[in-house]
Amino acid sequence: MKKKEQTQLEPVLAKKRKKDQPLGYVFLLPVMLSLAVFTFYPFFRSIYLTFFMADRLGNAKKFVGFDNYIRLWQNGEIMETIGDTVVYASLICVGTFCLALLLAYLCVDPVKGSRGYQTMFSLPLALATAPIAAVGAYIFGYHGMLNGLLGTQINWLGHDVFKIICVVILVCWCNCGTSFIYLLVGFRNVPDDLIESANLDGASAWTKFFKIYLPIASPQVFYVVFLNILTAFKSFTMIKVLFGTDENGLRVLSGTIYQKAILELRFETACVYSLILCVLIFLVTRVQFILEKKVVHYQ
Repeated sequence: MKKKEQTQLEPVLAKKRKKDQPLGYVFLLPVMLSLAVFTFYPFFRSIYLTFFMADRLGNAKKFVGFDNYIRLWQNGEIMETIGDTVVYASLICVGTFCLALLLAYLCVDPVKGSRGYQTMFSLPLALATAPIAAVGAYIFGYHGMLNGLLGTQINWLGHDVFKIICVVILVCWCNCGTSFIYLLVGFRNVPDDLIESANLDGASAWTKFFKIYLPIASPQVFYVVFLNILTAFKSFTMIKVLFGTDENGLRVLSGTIYQKAILELRFETACVYSLILCVLIFLVTRVQFILEKKVVHYQ
């Protein structure tokens, strides 16, 4: 009887779905227009400009083919910038992930006062990057707090190695709040009976972490790593506030794009750097999604 009723209802439901289909496109229209205007058009426009010499308004004037790419390759500047970007992004991604992972694992057990610690560890979410960078400049500056406490006169933000470490510390602390929340949710999804069984078997904290918590929370771990990679490659505000337009500052692709387009008005060069950054992010995320099939376990 039920099958007969379902058979009779199928044409009616199909007709209703067909009738409601145009309404779905109406709801999608604002989003599609926004993507077309603010994402797809600028992206293809940037690729187009890489083959031209542009004026100070960003209009293509003279077709030069691959000369813009060849020029950047020959002067060696682009390889140095890519190298700094890869090192900078790798340190930020690893540092943020390890810090958030440690804090999340410490807060798994709901002991007394754990809510206060969770709030404190999530506090960077409520702070903007620019104020954090301003505080970092005060701490790591030549006349800053760190030199005052240590009794030294080290130019932390001017040293080739120390400046990267200082920026990475600030960015990791700034970004760890989001990663901490996602990882904590993943760890809290572990069934209590599974942990109790592991405790009865005498499993150590390391064993429980690598054999239980990490595999079950692997979807959250994958998303956090993916998010940190995107954030690290596009990170610019911290560097801009700390170094400004200093040529000896940390040179990464996002900062170079800003310098070439806004300060020097060399839009064709900025578009080349933008395309390189896009390709670099695509390759890294592509490798990550290939590994995702092997290491991520969905329940």
